[in-house]
Amino acid sequence: MDIICSDCNALHWKAERAQKGHFGLCCDGGQVQLPILREPPRTLRGLFASQDPTAVEFRENITQYNAALAFTSLGVDEVDHAINRYGPKHWVFRIHGNLRHLSGALCAPPGESPSYSQLYLYDPTSALRLRMDRNPNIRQSTMKQLQDMISSVNPYTRMYQHAYEVLRDRGDFEDVSVRLQVMPGNDRRRYNLPSSEEVAMILPGDHIPKDSRDIVLHKRTPSDQPPLLRITERHPAYSPLHYVLLFPYGDSGWHENIPLYDVERGCPKQKRVSQSRYAAFRLHPRREEFSSILHGGRLLQQYAVDMWASAEQNKLNYLYHNQGKFRATVYSGLEDAVATRGSEVDLGSLGKRIVLPSSHIGSSRHMQQRFQDAMAIARYYQKVDMFLTMTANP
Repeated sequence: MDIICSDCNALHWKAERAQKGHFGLCCDGGQVQLPILREPPRTLRGLFASQDPTAVEFRENITQYNAALAFTSLGVDEVDHAINRYGPKHWVFRIHGNLRHLSGALCAPPGESPSYSQLYLYDPTSALRLRMDRNPNIRQSTMKQLQDMISSVNPYTRMYQHAYEVLRDRGDFEDVSVRLQVMPGNDRRRYNLPSSEEVAMILPGDHIPKDSRDIVLHKRTPSDQPPLLRITERHPAYSPLHYVLLFPYGDSGWHENIPLYDVERGCPKQKRVSQSRYAAFRLHPRREEFSSILHGGRLLQQYAVDMWASAEQNKLNYLYHNQGKFRATVYSGLEDAVATRGSEVDLGSLGKRIVLPSSHIGSSRHMQQRFQDAMAIARYYQKVDMFLTMTANP
């Protein structure tokens, strides 16, 4: 990879260049403009780049270190462990079903040991002991270095500690909460230093309208709520709260207020950067950037799967709430059922259906459209000599 994108300095192979001379995979021809990631702290960079036994052990267990230090937990319907049956050197992160990030109360329920963000409210010695009790196979010295680093440079450490102090002074009222809210006026551009300024802490008594994207913090879990609340993928803290070793400074991740850039006019567009475009920009190497993401090894695999799954879930959520825009009434459940099963249709089994348009890759209409395209090619070139089925490793 020795060809440099003239718009974002990402490295490419020559064959990746588009017809107009620009590269589309990294920055969409200069339309995606994001600040590069800051140099990680010296402790973390050494663990990523060094070849000494401590660094090698860290990279082999990086997902375990990250989970122990994360503010939020990762929830997955099912993780496919069978794919890693060939040993740790062929490690693959593969999931089935829904993926989500979860946040709990700031205080652990009675009788339970604190975890995730709750540990940042304890003194460092106690927090280190609790983390090592759950992870006895990793090095305590490395865990202590990373714990001290996160406590020192990550702004969410102080934010959670301040939230706990505010809620503690308010007493044990269940309806009192602190919200981490997206502030739309603080969008960063390429020429601004990355920070966590897009997230503000809304304290009790602040008369600011609630937002469905808010991360709500309680001292203890209210009786009318589940113990763990899902964090929306649209919140800029979605990634940095869990992937603390990839975003040690708490740099904000993707959110829906990042605009595309009009290269010809030299100004932002009305359209926004999609989640997949944001992830593509972050996953391309650049010579002037030491990317913690690309040095993450197994954690990089988990992050890439997470970004793809959350982007897919966001698309499906949009389609669910915008069925009218796709003329979904044309594809009523009755018409589809009769068309596919004819007289064998069971009218009692019909209910509300969510229509996926042909633009959604993998949907039935997308596959049908691909089939029709293939048949049109066959009709033009006459008899088909061979059908090829191509598969790829996950």
